[in-house]
Amino acid sequence: MKKTIIKALLVTSTLFSSYSWAEDKSEMLSKKDKPLLEKLENSSIQSYLSELSNAQAYIGGYVQGFGEGLDRFFGSEELNAVQKGSRLIVYTPFTLYDDGHTTSSMNFRAQIDLPRTNHRWKVLVSSFEGDEEQNTNSISNSELNSSTTQQAVDDSSQNTIAGRYLFNLSENTFSHIDMGLKFINYIEHNPYIKYKVRYKKALSESLNSRTTQNVYLERARGFALESQQVFDKKLNPDWLARSQTSATWWRDDKEVLVNQKGILFESVSPYRARAYFIDGNWNIDNQVSTFESVSLGMNWREQLYKDWLFAEVEPRVAWYEATNFEEPVYSLRFMLEMHFYALK
Repeated sequence: MKKTIIKALLVTSTLFSSYSWAEDKSEMLSKKDKPLLEKLENSSIQSYLSELSNAQAYIGGYVQGFGEGLDRFFGSEELNAVQKGSRLIVYTPFTLYDDGHTTSSMNFRAQIDLPRTNHRWKVLVSSFEGDEEQNTNSISNSELNSSTTQQAVDDSSQNTIAGRYLFNLSENTFSHIDMGLKFINYIEHNPYIKYKVRYKKALSESLNSRTTQNVYLERARGFALESQQVFDKKLNPDWLARSQTSATWWRDDKEVLVNQKGILFESVSPYRARAYFIDGNWNIDNQVSTFESVSLGMNWREQLYKDWLFAEVEPRVAWYEATNFEEPVYSLRFMLEMHFYALK
């Protein structure tokens, strides 16, 4: 099985990198359009994918509104909190920087559903947290991410095992609590607990508001409060504009971290989407505000095969306060993402 996965990853990586981005849009939107790898007739490739398909089963998703529909396509982890069924997601990010150095890894995130608890309890296992998680997840992920409470200890790797209990699930609201352990650098225990609640409201036919609140406590950095406000504006069936503001207050550090994103989503076809973004970060410490970084970029996400094999390409340029915003840092990230669903 391991050799099969590696072969499939290598084959899909080669095919995706050589795929033409100039494909005619009208053809992509035709009713006969399929994910890239389903169009291929190569028997060897289809054999590899067929073996992997045996480990897949469809699980119905929880999607509310046009904004969350895009989040689901771009792989929002938080929407899995209200989704029935178990799943394993494998990520293979590779990032190339303009100074020649590269970073790469193979990570996983597993969610084990406990159906006898009426799908309220889940077990979470992750091979990564902190900066590595932030590099793995799509920029379009609308949820609170590792730049806030998830990054408990700077420059460290963290594995996580936790239990999650879903308190409430209604049309416009859900809340849950996570309790577990992070393992800093694989050996140091960092117990934590996090309570999250999210509210959604339609302000008009084309404008939605989502508010998320987190209460977070861990041994390494103590107590934190997080808030996030997202506004989604549907411009037309293919375009959506988003304003996303996040703020985190750490009690022990007495600092506030603020992140502001502006994202323009383009839905190219049922199997392809792009996100154009600008991202800024501030640090407020002792009433002194420091603008720390700003970045621009584009995320291209492609559904390669059925509903479980995806690829991303993300070029980005960033400027940092440490260099007086004078030296841009260019990067190019590639990633394959594979979802394994629990068999029915």
